[in-house]
Amino acid sequence: MDRRAFLKLLLSLPVVGALGLFVSPLVRYLRPTLGPITKTTVALGDTPTEFSGATGLFSPPDMPQREKEVAFPLANFAKAWDFQTFTFGQKSKEYSFKQYQSIRIPGFVVRLPQDQDNGQPNFHVVSRICPHMGCVFNFIPPEKAPEYNYNQAVNPLFACPCHLSVFDPLKKQDAGAGDIRGKVVSGPAPRPPRYFEWNINGSDLVITAVESGGIS
Repeated sequence: MDRRAFLKLLLSLPVVGALGLFVSPLVRYLRPTLGPITKTTVALGDTPTEFSGATGLFSPPDMPQREKEVAFPLANFAKAWDFQTFTFGQKSKEYSFKQYQSIRIPGFVVRLPQDQDNGQPNFHVVSRICPHMGCVFNFIPPEKAPEYNYNQAVNPLFACPCHLSVFDPLKKQDAGAGDIRGKVVSGPAPRPPRYFEWNINGSDLVITAVESGGIS
């Protein structure tokens, strides 16, 4: 290799290095679970091509995981509108020195007047974080609703003390919001509170996961 070719090679190294530094975070941004390509089949023209690897580029996204089971005895909800408060711990994978992010989501479990089709009690389980601006809302009897600027209450409601958003656990929002229970009946909130998934396991109500998306 002559001197000129060597100098060209030497001068190209910073360019290649800079390109690598740009591509790496770009790919990580587009796919945060980046790693070895997991096994998958991609059709390239008429020929299926199989890629394989342990985890990463074609792996499922990193979903939040609950930290521990949250459960209540059904005996705690002997009649309609009995309720309990709880805190749901959730851990999300994070690509930092800590490797995870942990959050605590306050919630309400409320027994509804209508039973399920199988005769089991029915519940509405929601995050207490208001979807308007993240305040923590209350569960109130109908006679307190006028304090939240709502005068049409006939049953208990969720009500936010910050900006007076009121949610009715017996009503569902229209299809545009996914037909979610907890309709906004007053105030500026854009949607019902985020809900928790739950099931009845023997004599216990078990809260398993929170609706995906932001906390509020």
